[in-house]
Amino acid sequence: MSAEPTDAAARFSPAALNAMARAMDSLEQGHLWLDPDYCVLGYNRAYELLLGIRNASRFLGRPFADVLRHMLEQGEFFDCSDHEQFIGERMASMAGGETWRSERVRPNGTVLSITGRPQADGGYLYSYVDITGETRALEEVRRNAKATVVAIANFSEHRDTDTGAHVLRVARLVGQTARRLQQRGLFANVIDDTFIDYVSTASILHDVGKIAIPDRILFKAGPLTDDERETMKQHALAGAKMLEQACMLMHDSRYLQLGSEIALTHHEWYDGSGYPAGLAGDAIPVSGRICALADVFDALTSRRPYKQPWSTERAVAQIRKQVGSQFDPLIADIFLEVIEARDRIKLVTWQESMSVGNVHIDEQHQILIDTINQLASAEIQNDRTIIAMIIDELVNYTVFHFKYEEQLIEAAGYPDLEKHRRIHQGFVRWVKELREEFTYHRRNQLGVRILGFLRDWLQEHILGEDQRYRDYIDGVEPPLPGP
Repeated sequence: MSAEPTDAAARFSPAALNAMARAMDSLEQGHLWLDPDYCVLGYNRAYELLLGIRNASRFLGRPFADVLRHMLEQGEFFDCSDHEQFIGERMASMAGGETWRSERVRPNGTVLSITGRPQADGGYLYSYVDITGETRALEEVRRNAKATVVAIANFSEHRDTDTGAHVLRVARLVGQTARRLQQRGLFANVIDDTFIDYVSTASILHDVGKIAIPDRILFKAGPLTDDERETMKQHALAGAKMLEQACMLMHDSRYLQLGSEIALTHHEWYDGSGYPAGLAGDAIPVSGRICALADVFDALTSRRPYKQPWSTERAVAQIRKQVGSQFDPLIADIFLEVIEARDRIKLVTWQESMSVGNVHIDEQHQILIDTINQLASAEIQNDRTIIAMIIDELVNYTVFHFKYEEQLIEAAGYPDLEKHRRIHQGFVRWVKELREEFTYHRRNQLGVRILGFLRDWLQEHILGEDQRYRDYIDGVEPPLPGP
């Protein structure tokens, strides 16, 4: 323990002071003491190690502002652009006698829990705890829970042509709409940060009840009979019941509660003509009203066994037509704002020269382009939660698309299959590493360099490597979609 001599220290014998110093240096928690003038009075060894400050003794007796300035210059606060404002706010917090708590990720990935406490003599004490292990464990639990939810949802629609991507796109649209409603101060008694986090994951389970519907009905190419339609409607009740039972086993899990609520109500209509209960207006939970819009929009703009994908413009026109009958007018307006805002950013634009002559591959490429454009849009809005969700989409859909493409060109006898596969594998590794970096280093944004790489890689790959197999796949039957 290093410290400036004080009058209080004179009350202790040298042996006692040495014992205290050894005890403080043996702690795993880092500590930094400031005197009433907020100058550095002392610190322990864990402080040096956790903060990565070499020769911390040079700051003894100097203002804490100098320590903060040094850390800023070393890049410790990578998301801070105005250094002097940052220092001023921290000093003002101490001067106001506030207890200050925060979590921060160091550039090396260490996650610190930081507490600052005013002292009786007017000084200040900072404590630093390494919570990297706990944070990673919690993130793994969250990720595993989401993966399980996606797997269950995907199993219920196991012949979906873009395996897993539909439910992730719905989740993202639900999250974006809920965020914008929160920003407008709407449904403030329901929507907060926790709700946005949970409702996004919960919405993945909106159609889980389809697992109980026979395939002959679920994937029928033509119109359903009246009896088949009534059977299809049972998926809402079936899904809600399944999730209610799971919720009881999980000790009232919030996301399963919301999942059950969404599964039950996302087919209710605002005018009361929906199913299964004929709820109307505010009787339909906000979660169900939001998910109804996201689900319909993505279903309209996606390929299905019984339909071609609609354009965004056509889908938006259909939703506008249903406002007030099927959809809540207030939430629909906000949802359409989300759709309009996302289409303003175009890192990559689809061109006919990108076509490889196969409708499925071309559609998949357009979805990948749209996903990267959505990343750029979320970056501008500085919404870390949505960025993380889109990265998950990118990982999921990239793996699906590459597998589909490789099966197609293998069936076509493409001679450079292994080279193509290695290029795919390299990109998948890169995207997964990007997700790890963004998640565990808690980046708020991706940055121009990463977005530029994604843009350039995708354009060059589609216009380069993918064009080389074009003549081989002419007339080749595409592989069956799905895992």
